[in-house]
Amino acid sequence: MKRLVLTIATLGLAFAAHAQMMLQRPVVLPDVQPLPDSTVTDTTHCGGDPHAVNLFLGVGAGATLYNSNLDYSPYYSRFGLQLQVPLWFNYRLSPHWALSAGMRYDLRFDPLVYAVKINPYDNGLDFESAALPGKQSAYVLRHYVGVPLKATWYPWPGESRLLGITFDLFAGYCFDGHILTRTTEVYRTVIGSEQNIDVEGYSDRSSNDPSLLPWKLELGASLTTDVLGMMHSVRFFVDLLPSYRDPLTGETLHTAGMTIFF
Repeated sequence: MKRLVLTIATLGLAFAAHAQMMLQRPVVLPDVQPLPDSTVTDTTHCGGDPHAVNLFLGVGAGATLYNSNLDYSPYYSRFGLQLQVPLWFNYRLSPHWALSAGMRYDLRFDPLVYAVKINPYDNGLDFESAALPGKQSAYVLRHYVGVPLKATWYPWPGESRLLGITFDLFAGYCFDGHILTRTTEVYRTVIGSEQNIDVEGYSDRSSNDPSLLPWKLELGASLTTDVLGMMHSVRFFVDLLPSYRDPLTGETLHTAGMTIFF
């Protein structure tokens, strides 16, 4: 038994010494020549051909906060909603600059702040002077088609989705627009232990109202990014042409504001 233990111990010490010698022995690698590099370095830093022309079809939705001279007008809106369907060609002029042009459809929905009524004589809007027994709402809905022109500057061309600064001009024509006012009245009658609730509503619609001027020439500047989740861009704009002409006063009304796109 002791002889077996001594034999195992001797083999163990011998194996340990051999392993230590193998670890301490330097490893010599054969002289291998590196293979020639077949990759092509992108010296433009814009992910491909710097002068490529691409066609894009997209859809965008945004919410607008207005800041204009309509504060004391029946056409005043604090905010609006819009849907855009653009089809444009994008040309990468250089690693830092891209130019875009094409066609775009806009749907714009602007709720009005004040209780208004449609003037039956000259169309247009006026303030509702009578007391309203219920709830009144009014909005302007427009459909535009036009030509957008854009120039975008990328501070970091290699990561263009981080940030883009865009200057744009949109020339559009409203091929359909109307004003809709709606009043909802609620009545309750109680007889004994029973009650009845009656809801009555009526609407006034003015289509192609002469106070809605059809042409739009909008100048804007945007900050765009694809790394903030739902918010993709913030655009500041001013309409160089008036959006409304009040038939009562003859005053032209312009719109300006900020739109957040999602």
